Amino acid sequence: MDTRNFTTQAEEDILATLTVDNLTGDKMTADQKRFAVETLLRGTNRNGIENIISFLSSSDYYTAPSSTKYHSNYDGGLLDHSLLVLATAMKIRRTLIDLDPTLVDRLPVDSIIIATLLHDICKCGFYVKIDKWKKDASNNWVPYPGYDVNDRFPIGHGEKSVIMLQKLGLDLTAEEMLAIRWHMGSWDGSMMGDGKNAFLRAIDFSPIVAIVQNADNISSLVLEKVKTY
Repeated sequence: MDTRNFTTQAEEDILATLTVDNLTGDKMTADQKRFAVETLLRGTNRNGIENIISFLSSSDYYTAPSSTKYHSNYDGGLLDHSLLVLATAMKIRRTLIDLDPTLVDRLPVDSIIIATLLHDICKCGFYVKIDKWKKDASNNWVPYPGYDVNDRFPIGHGEKSVIMLQKLGLDLTAEEMLAIRWHMGSWDGSMMGDGKNAFLRAIDFSPIVAIVQNADNISSLVLEKVKTY
């Protein structure tokens, strides 16, 4: 399969809009964010990408939260998170290439786009809205809107995303599969024994694994907002 190690001007223009202020400050509309996702994914020209775009449109990818209480825990949070991880990963990619130009062929733009925008596709249909409770200033219990997890296929996190993408017919590279599978890094529940060894071997296999994992951490722990009530 062909992958690109460059960005088009149209992609550069879109990537330039993916700032924290634009995404989490409501300066980009939901339609603009959706356009960004679809344009960037379609630009990969990857076999099966139209199946993915159709699935995203029919799922809650554009409206779901990214967590129940940690990062981007609001309607549309999954979309904001995915775009911020992409923007962060692209910044890391450019820095690494500046430091070591020989890395360019190992860091194709298509793989960064696919691995970041789709790393959390497993969260589609994953959260349900519920009423949560807290005490108000008068010490009375009052409800507030929140989310709970409804995992109908508990096979793991990164694993599920890879499985879903393959079942939808997306032609993934080995590097993309590893980056998506291990994007949780040390937060992955299997990070011990053979799991840890596999994670370290995956990083040796492709630098994209480390880029996506670090972009995910930076975005969720540093850049994204947490909604409080």
